[in-house]
Amino acid sequence: MRRIFLIAGYCQYFFYAATALVVVDNPVSAYSSEVLKKSDSEKNNYYYAKNLEKLRKSVKPRFIRLLDSRNFTRNHTVVDSGVLFTYKNYQAKNVDFVCNLDRYQKHSMIRNEKGVWYYILPVDEYEEKTPEREILYKFVTDGLYIYDSTHENFEDDNSGGLLSKFTLTSDMMKAKEGVTVLGWETPNTKKVLFRLYAPHSRYVSLIGSFNNWDSETDTMKRTSDGYYEIIKSLIPGEYAYLFRIDGKDVVDVKSQELKYHPVFEKVGYFRIK
Repeated sequence: MRRIFLIAGYCQYFFYAATALVVVDNPVSAYSSEVLKKSDSEKNNYYYAKNLEKLRKSVKPRFIRLLDSRNFTRNHTVVDSGVLFTYKNYQAKNVDFVCNLDRYQKHSMIRNEKGVWYYILPVDEYEEKTPEREILYKFVTDGLYIYDSTHENFEDDNSGGLLSKFTLTSDMMKAKEGVTVLGWETPNTKKVLFRLYAPHSRYVSLIGSFNNWDSETDTMKRTSDGYYEIIKSLIPGEYAYLFRIDGKDVVDVKSQELKYHPVFEKVGYFRIK
């Protein structure tokens, strides 16, 4: 019996220890004192979705990573990221968010129990080119366009009003890794982007069925933020490939599909239609 209680005690200890590892820096629910001022400069805070329901005041826009188990059924991850925008108005019946990234289409904001409306603008992985960094936006409150009063970053909207502004920095944007078919380059070939994040590697080349597995044909170019990439022109068909990183053959973990190769065994695989 003593052993059973001892085991139960250990299990309870490890449960609390594991729970303690999930730490949310400066949770949104704490925004009512000096914590708010400290968190304004932090760009990669993690927040629980339920904390947004307890937000008592509007805050400056910021890039956040949202922990929400409801996301798992949609995109197989509990972490979502984007820019949090907030607006407080008890009397408003409807508030929308509009910005320049999609030509000012209306996106419904959510009202919490404290009268704070919030919207998280997704920051999607970019493919070939870095996306627009300047977000120009307004809130549409019961049909009336209003700028964000939480900060002083704005510009003239050429209509006698103001557009609020938020600037995305490089650490808020993530390049899409793996294989991306960009589109037709000629009537018979398509541009294909290969990208790998390998900040600590010195030399990376692309080998595959399209270059007879030759490591000297397609040397990948390193970017300033630690990615290696190359664009190839390929005809429609099926292809197998690997990355050769500092002399070692590595399978692309972002590959659309994996196949068996008689020489290299497991390789990445993709189709161009």
